[in-house]
Amino acid sequence: MRRLYLLLAAVAVASAVLLPLKPKSCIDYCKCKPSDVPGRLQIIECDRPLILNDTTFRLVNKQSISVISFENVIISQIQESVFKGFTMLEDVLILNSKIGSIDDKAFNHIKRLKFADCGFEDSPNLFSEKLEEVHFGSCQIEEIPKLNGLLSLTFLNLTGNYIKDVGIETFAELFDLEELYLSNNEIFKLPANLFINNQDLNSLYLDHNPLKQFYLNTSENLETLSLSNCNLESFDERSTQRLSTLSELNLSNNKIKNLTGKALSHMEDLVVINLANNQLEQLDDDIFYLNPDLNKITLDGNKFTSLPNFFLKSGEVFITYTFSCNNCGLKTLSSSVFENMPGIMDLQLSHNDFINVDNMFQKTPSLKILDISHNNIGYISPLAFAKSLNLESLNIAGNPLTSLNPEVFAKNNVIREIDARNTSLEMLWSNKNKIIPSLNKLYVSDNKLTSLTIDDFKVMPNLISIDLNNNPLNFSDDFCELVNWMDIRQIRPIENTQDLDASLDGHYIENPNTFDGFSFISWRDFYDNKCPEVSTTTTTESWEIAEDNDVRDNDIDNIDNSNLEYDENEDDDDDSDYGYDDEEEDDEAASRYVEDENNNLARASYILSVTSVFILTALVVLTLAVTVTLTILRRNNNFNMHKANLPRLKIPMWHSTPGQKKHSGSVYRPLSEDLSGPKTPKLSRYEFTSTPTVHSSNP
Repeated sequence: MRRLYLLLAAVAVASAVLLPLKPKSCIDYCKCKPSDVPGRLQIIECDRPLILNDTTFRLVNKQSISVISFENVIISQIQESVFKGFTMLEDVLILNSKIGSIDDKAFNHIKRLKFADCGFEDSPNLFSEKLEEVHFGSCQIEEIPKLNGLLSLTFLNLTGNYIKDVGIETFAELFDLEELYLSNNEIFKLPANLFINNQDLNSLYLDHNPLKQFYLNTSENLETLSLSNCNLESFDERSTQRLSTLSELNLSNNKIKNLTGKALSHMEDLVVINLANNQLEQLDDDIFYLNPDLNKITLDGNKFTSLPNFFLKSGEVFITYTFSCNNCGLKTLSSSVFENMPGIMDLQLSHNDFINVDNMFQKTPSLKILDISHNNIGYISPLAFAKSLNLESLNIAGNPLTSLNPEVFAKNNVIREIDARNTSLEMLWSNKNKIIPSLNKLYVSDNKLTSLTIDDFKVMPNLISIDLNNNPLNFSDDFCELVNWMDIRQIRPIENTQDLDASLDGHYIENPNTFDGFSFISWRDFYDNKCPEVSTTTTTESWEIAEDNDVRDNDIDNIDNSNLEYDENEDDDDDSDYGYDDEEEDDEAASRYVEDENNNLARASYILSVTSVFILTALVVLTLAVTVTLTILRRNNNFNMHKANLPRLKIPMWHSTPGQKKHSGSVYRPLSEDLSGPKTPKLSRYEFTSTPTVHSSNP
């Protein structure tokens, strides 16, 4: 019995000790933000300054945390032992906080460390064999922290600080460094041999530093170099002679006036070059003659009068896909400019001074996206895009056009989108001799359209949406008939297109009522019920719809368009392009359902486990309390079962008469080894102050 008491007592004590130490979701004196990402602990503010040591996370389940973030806190000290015991921890983020001292090996057990908008009392000196990424973004530091102890560091970000001087030995022991960000600092000079030991360095970002000149003597393995907004006045052969492996070069927003082909001749692997917003006035024909791999060329914001006839020394053609010269002051553009760039798919020539585009695109058969908006184009020749058979999107907004000619697009069988906003259109089509069967979207807002008819829309038999905002339309019977016609055919009005450029880049908020980034309403709401509503379910109108469809089909068949190759399955492709994929939606719904079920199961398991522990602890504590109480009472002779009026069983003696029935065996009988001892006292030896009442079990 004593062993049983001791066992119960041990279990009760262990439960009482362990119950308060169950895992929590936060640390003392702090508030934590719930995270949708499993394994992330977000500490957003604390009531007092923190000292991060081995007891800080004693109540947190260390086995499940992979990311810890601190925000708006004051950390007095970060000790070496703070993150020990975290088996899955890889990322530590400290944001908008003030930090005191940091032990050298405090972050020795994690992979990624980020400080952002933090203030340091002392410049940190980090040592770690495991750290791979370190960020010191906008931390107001004036010198680069000591980082030579980071033996596995591959990524370092020091953007947005006040760093002026960079010593030649700053990165000397970072042998594995691959990416370095020093943008938005006050660096005016870099030592020529700065990266002599960083043989793996492939990306260097120095944007927004007052460099004026650039030269590195040890950067043979560099692949990406960004020098935007650095006040560079020159970028010559000396600057590039060590950049033989460079594939991406950004020199935008500088003061470069001259650039020769010889300056770029060392970079035969160059793929992307950005020369936007410099002071270039002329480029030689051989500017890229030793750069055959150029995919993207950006020349925006320079003051050219014309572009050269780009060519390669080998006599081959470029593999350029994107060419941009927006706001370059161009007045003319010869068709031979792109003769050696037949693979151009995206051509940006907006905000120039073009008057016409008669033969500019004769050498661009692969062209898919063309932007010639905001020029002075008053007329577009029917042959302007005759060779651009792959053209899908055309932007002619902001040009002084009075009407559009469908004959211009007679051979553009895949064009889907035309943007003709703010083009002074007084009528939509100058004639209706051709149709554009592939056109899905048309933007004609901010024009001078006063009337539209059904015949105008028969030019676009597969139109899905149209933007008619800010036009002085007259709500005549013909126009109201058109509104009803479009409403029945579900040609949707686009409500807002002010942010067209942003939406095309994907910077818009998606919701169920949007289509390609634009919100739609019904024609009734669009024109505030100015046209009478016509029922769409009457037999007469259904017949009219069928008749219109037949007429439209006949028109398509009768029009002489020998080059028209319209794919009947294109609608299916369009549905995929515009996001009408039911299978994807079903898969997403199924995945969300499974995720919800898993979350519910995990929640139920957690509640069941907590409840079981609570019940078991209560039973153990209750048993212990009863046992201790009985023991104390017996020791003090305050409890005597013979004085109590309790039911008792009459148990016969082993030596009773043979005819009497014996007990079932619950009575202890002395063993042979115990017979030598004193006999068991008989009941007659006990003295009672009064005769107890005994209840016999026999009837």
